[in-house]
Amino acid sequence: MLKNKRVLYIILLTVFALWLLLFPYFQKDFLQHFYYMPFLGVIAATVANTTPAAAGIVYFPVLTRLDITPATAVQFSLIIQAYGMGLGTFKWYSVNKKLFITNVIPLCLCGGILGIITSMIFIPIKNPELLTLIFNSIGFIFTQIIFFSILFRHKYPHMTVDLTALNGIILFLFSCLGGMISGWIGFGIDTMFYFILTLIFRVNPAVAIVTSISLMAALSGVGTLINLIFYDVPIALWYSAIPGVTIAGLFLASYFAVKIGPKNILILFAFLMSLDFFMAIWTQHTIPMSQTVRMVISYALVTYLLVIHVKIFKQSYKEIGEEFDSSEDACQRR
Repeated sequence: MLKNKRVLYIILLTVFALWLLLFPYFQKDFLQHFYYMPFLGVIAATVANTTPAAAGIVYFPVLTRLDITPATAVQFSLIIQAYGMGLGTFKWYSVNKKLFITNVIPLCLCGGILGIITSMIFIPIKNPELLTLIFNSIGFIFTQIIFFSILFRHKYPHMTVDLTALNGIILFLFSCLGGMISGWIGFGIDTMFYFILTLIFRVNPAVAIVTSISLMAALSGVGTLINLIFYDVPIALWYSAIPGVTIAGLFLASYFAVKIGPKNILILFAFLMSLDFFMAIWTQHTIPMSQTVRMVISYALVTYLLVIHVKIFKQSYKEIGEEFDSSEDACQRR
């Protein structure tokens, strides 16, 4: 364990030395435009390395509200995830190698590569507002599945997946779909992969999350190569986020995952994505919608989210009570 920590500190010092060495080349952009990126990088990398969603789910809504185009936000998400989630993968591997389902990653990565090439090169989305609406809609759907997985408290007894012909086809097809979504909005295969592992194969959520992180990291690297070949890559934006992403990927993400608990992180992440979807529906103009319809949809969403959160609160309160009763019984036996 001590040796692993030493390696992490060496990586941290090396990255910061290189960052300071290159600072004169990016000084103007960093100080005038992207000074907030190290702090945003901490938040995004923590979310990416503790939940079944990549950093793009944080970067996209924040950057697009700061006058950065949706296409640039997607490109940036991919190149920063290749770095940040790559660090996260290394950190989790040093913590516990058993958290990775290694036999399914090559197959799913092949499907993801096919999907991301298709969406980025052959059928890219040019309309910025449509891209934003697609991002928020997909994010909302994913987060609601998280809500219901928490409410139903399913059992997840498995730590691996048997790679039969049927299982291979299921994983490959969903990986293709996840890869296409990742090419359009900057994330997707990780969240898709997590849901397939937990909902269909009943894999332990911790194993599903860590394995999905490694898959998204690898696919983000592929997306970065495609962007370097075919498009302009926002290097200054990437450089500005490196300090925060490095600290979170190597240290903070695993710390918060242990201290706060994966369930609480998932609830917070799902709640924030639900709010962002609400704002997107209220402000969007891609789909023609009267003010009355807009208000009805908004009120329905607010009511729905309120009911869901009350149910989760009641469930958590009940679980705390059960834990308290169990601890009291244990004390009495002593």
